[in-house]
Amino acid sequence: MNESNSLPDIQDFCVAVPLYTEFKMEQEQRTAVYNLITKTANIDCFCVDCQQPSIFLGLENKITEKDFEFRLQDRIFTRQFLCSRRHHHMAYFHFRLKDSVLSKIGQSPSMADISEAELRPYRTVLTTDDFRELARAVGLASHGIGIGSFVYLRRIFERLIDEAREIAAKGKDWDDDRFQKSRMEDKINLLKDFLPLFLVEQRKLYSILSKGLHALAEAECLESFPVVRAGIELILDQKVAAKQQQEKMQAAKKQIAALQKRITEK
Repeated sequence: MNESNSLPDIQDFCVAVPLYTEFKMEQEQRTAVYNLITKTANIDCFCVDCQQPSIFLGLENKITEKDFEFRLQDRIFTRQFLCSRRHHHMAYFHFRLKDSVLSKIGQSPSMADISEAELRPYRTVLTTDDFRELARAVGLASHGIGIGSFVYLRRIFERLIDEAREIAAKGKDWDDDRFQKSRMEDKINLLKDFLPLFLVEQRKLYSILSKGLHALAEAECLESFPVVRAGIELILDQKVAAKQQQEKMQAAKKQIAALQKRITEK
């Protein structure tokens, strides 16, 4: 049961709140619940059919009760949205109100489908195993499993460090014994020339992940997950950008060499 009695807005309830998270509703909140059921609203959501972020337009959802007659009686209701790019691309979110407890009980596309599509750009800089574990972390969090999601995020973080160490170890001045005996924050500092700047600046992220495994409750991990996920994704964004820049530079070098060859042969 969510200890906060505040009802999420429709954006968060549809795309961020894990399935089966429960919100205890009081009669004085019936207008907010009525609005959730009926009020026309748009949401930002990744379209798995378009394969890109989109604004989804909410369809009108009428019920027989008028606002002043509405009560928190048991019911199941669905909110439907259509992609603003392609109106036949739809998203559905199913809710249940039972014994004055409101929860999201299903959706299509699933949170796992949406998340995997959002994560797809990182395939180019992650191994197959790391990509699967990133998708698994997001999937676990979407189903209310916070500590388990932190396990996979920490593994990915550690492998990013190991990958940088392998590159750094090729240098003649590298002291691997010193590296192995160092704390993680010190390891990151030793590898600062081989890691994304964001990771170096935010190296305390690892201690947050570790604390999540050993000290935080499930609910605290879930609450922290969006921030930690954003940190990992920003690190990966920098790796993607660096890879794209390197590929662009290599292509440009080949084109310049070919152009130079044609010019000198004239």
